[in-house]
Amino acid sequence: MPLKVIADTFTLSRDSAHLILLKTIKKPRTDDQVWVTMELIDFGKYGRAAGQKIIEVIEDVFFEDDDKASDNVYERFEGTLKEINLVLKQVQDKKGLGKTLRVNAILAVLSGNHLYLTQSQKAEAYLIRGGKCSLISDTFEPNKNGDIFTTIASGDLRDNDKIIFSTQRLLRFFTNSQLIQTFTSGITEALDTVKEAVLNDKEASIGVSCVHTKIPYLSEAVSKGPRENPLLQKVKGWATIAIDFIMAKLGRKKTSFNQNTILVILVAVILLLVISVSLLMDSSRNRALREEYRLKIEALNQDLYTASAKGYTNDKESANAILDKVDRDARTILDTNYFRPEALALLDKVQENRDSINNTKRVKGTVPLVDLSEKKADAAALGFMNLDDHFYAFEYNTLFETILSKVLDPKIIDEKEIATAGTAFPDGGMLLFLTQSGRVIEYVSGRFSYAGTEDPSWQAGTDLIAYGKNIYILSPAKNQIYKYTRLRSRFSAANEYNKDADLKDALSLAADGNIYVLKQGGQIVKLFKGSKQNFSINDMGSDISKATQIFTAAEMNNIYFLDPTNKRVVLVRKDPNGGATYKGQILLEDVVGTPRRIYVDSAEQKLYLLTDSKIYALDL
Repeated sequence: MPLKVIADTFTLSRDSAHLILLKTIKKPRTDDQVWVTMELIDFGKYGRAAGQKIIEVIEDVFFEDDDKASDNVYERFEGTLKEINLVLKQVQDKKGLGKTLRVNAILAVLSGNHLYLTQSQKAEAYLIRGGKCSLISDTFEPNKNGDIFTTIASGDLRDNDKIIFSTQRLLRFFTNSQLIQTFTSGITEALDTVKEAVLNDKEASIGVSCVHTKIPYLSEAVSKGPRENPLLQKVKGWATIAIDFIMAKLGRKKTSFNQNTILVILVAVILLLVISVSLLMDSSRNRALREEYRLKIEALNQDLYTASAKGYTNDKESANAILDKVDRDARTILDTNYFRPEALALLDKVQENRDSINNTKRVKGTVPLVDLSEKKADAAALGFMNLDDHFYAFEYNTLFETILSKVLDPKIIDEKEIATAGTAFPDGGMLLFLTQSGRVIEYVSGRFSYAGTEDPSWQAGTDLIAYGKNIYILSPAKNQIYKYTRLRSRFSAANEYNKDADLKDALSLAADGNIYVLKQGGQIVKLFKGSKQNFSINDMGSDISKATQIFTAAEMNNIYFLDPTNKRVVLVRKDPNGGATYKGQILLEDVVGTPRRIYVDSAEQKLYLLTDSKIYALDL
């Protein structure tokens, strides 16, 4: 009887020069399956075409449906390898990839209980059986024709064998005994341990597949003879009951059938037929649903491979769209009573692929640097700023000054005014607060006072920033940014900075010589000397439609967006052409409270996050 197979895989590709292909190929009406664990190095743009062609050769040659196809698995495998060697030579000749192709691969065939495999270059295969680990792949020795795949090893598999196919030598990361110990648990947990070990090597790229063999369970009744349909067993039981009932009736009336007896017999027969037909229809429907969901699971696994491939080519939009579809379909299957473990495994892989494609960093176990509630239990901070390496957080009328991880006693900003926004003004050595009534309060040397302007009053706004000796107040209601210059003891009159941009629904400002404006829905407006500039973000791998703050500075290479709804910070890298390119995102999974504002140090080593009552420091 063929062995049952449980399998799992993982890949780690450090750069585009390493293309890793992991695939299981199986066709209907056969128990044979082919495992491909392959790494193509320095194939450039021709790598994916070569990998796809190898898969097609296996499907067309090994699984040939022609009546003339050999029943001998070894012969079919040998013929397949010859065709694959020919494909690789053609790629080498046409594309000029050099004298030697770099292909680390294990190709394996499982037929019944028998394993056939071939190996090339640095790839290795291991068998863990009975507490021992053995290398079962041959040492790579190219023949005179320069073929990549030259020899075939074979052997029988047993119950509870674990076979590992790897594109790199695993014993460089583990000792023999450590590898055995790692795979005493389930293969998914074991591969997680392998992945952690490989990640410590900053240059390693690798693909690993693991197969765990099991003998299908057979009950005692099944082992003694052909299996009987359980539905038929139930029908037989009901039939026996009906017949016993009818015979009991006949026993009392041996020579004649009265009307009541005939009626009872007819009702019993009709009831038996209705129940039997109903159960058979339910069974047929269940079998059809199981097959439908099984095929769906296979298709979703193939979609995951496609998404991963698109991620390697930096097509993040397509990759994320595919992952969203897999996520939805897997959750639909999860809501049924079929293939729940497989659906859960799919969801785990969706998250893993999504994190890899979108360069996602998940922050866990974060401890607050500062806790404002130590000084005010009901603290509800609105913003914070950094002046002379000291952090200041504020709420509507209270200022909290921190020194290292300590919070000083809070100070009242103003008894009547309500602060709505604030900024540090390093050139003036002060903090500035914009109030709800449209005034500006300055904080210098421990004292609050109203800031003066040469205008009769300040322009009202929703956000303000400082850049050099100027401050800028954002006023979406007037579609304007007002620029004020610091004079000796006051600020100049307001100058209208915006010339041609639509600032309706604007939320936040940032400056690096240019002025960046974040609008509701995630739209970015870039201004230089008041004029709107072209600005777009390439390869966007995240959504900033819920972002509420934009942050950058002249000395920074990146622009940062705070999305409090989804508890994440999105990073984009500034490009020389004036646009930007998606870089990654930080998910704030263990942060307590609603994120309010962010601040990044000038060297971009630390990101500081303010919530309602806490300040967190995160490594970038």
